[in-house]
Amino acid sequence: MIKGSTKVFSVIGDPIEHTLSPKLHNTLIKELNHDAVYVPLHVRKDNLNDAIRGAHALGIIGMNVTIPHKENVMDSIISVDPIAKQIGAVNTLKYTDKGYKGYNTDADGLLQSLEYEGVSIKDQVVVILGAGGASRAVAILCASRGAKKIIIMNRTIRKAEELAFLVKQYYQVDIEIYPINSPLLEKKVDLCIQTTSVGMYPHVNNLIVEDDEFYKKVQIAVDLIYNPSETMFLKKCKKNGARTLNGLGMLVYQGIKSYEIWNEVNITKSVKNKIYEELKNYLKRGL
Repeated sequence: MIKGSTKVFSVIGDPIEHTLSPKLHNTLIKELNHDAVYVPLHVRKDNLNDAIRGAHALGIIGMNVTIPHKENVMDSIISVDPIAKQIGAVNTLKYTDKGYKGYNTDADGLLQSLEYEGVSIKDQVVVILGAGGASRAVAILCASRGAKKIIIMNRTIRKAEELAFLVKQYYQVDIEIYPINSPLLEKKVDLCIQTTSVGMYPHVNNLIVEDDEFYKKVQIAVDLIYNPSETMFLKKCKKNGARTLNGLGMLVYQGIKSYEIWNEVNITKSVKNKIYEELKNYLKRGL
């Protein structure tokens, strides 16, 4: 039951109808027996600053920020956490008396999802497909966790170079850049992470890399997309013998990390993993 004491959390984006975050957070709230509710709010770009000010005035304790606001929202908040500064994007806002503080939990969410599946980044050759917003968190994570080499493949070389420059401001790591579909010199790719929207519902038959030889080199493939649960990219990797993971784990663990920040709590691994399995079953039922 919603009462006068009920804490309100939210996610803002444009569009917002597709988001799984309310299901995730309200399941977590129920599991923890907290007096809280989580709601989606549709916020357009030209209303972003007003929305942030209004949310603060209303006392919304915490918010998640999704596409297309992760970068622009930084202009509407009072401070930014160091990891979010490195990534150059914010996906979590925490209420303070003077305004919201911004965090980025995407990298931590991906790390926890990989750890849950027993996948390591350290000393691995990692290919990152794409150089957009999501790739920043992935690249920073891989550099900070000791990847042997990072290979960025993108249609626009300039954007890949900008991403490499961003990472090298903070970490000493070997980075190579290739256009999409160009032959890779590496004999083996330990981990390949697909960060673009290619293959996302409803364009489920689209494929980011067309070169068949590329897929023969991939050992473990991760697609940050979770709808569909198995993209054409993952199907192609699996067909060639790779182990495959979709983006649901990252979504779940980054969301739980946000909840920990808002409430200043530590949620046990068993609860985190239980929520992850519940969301997986929820998607399998097609709800």
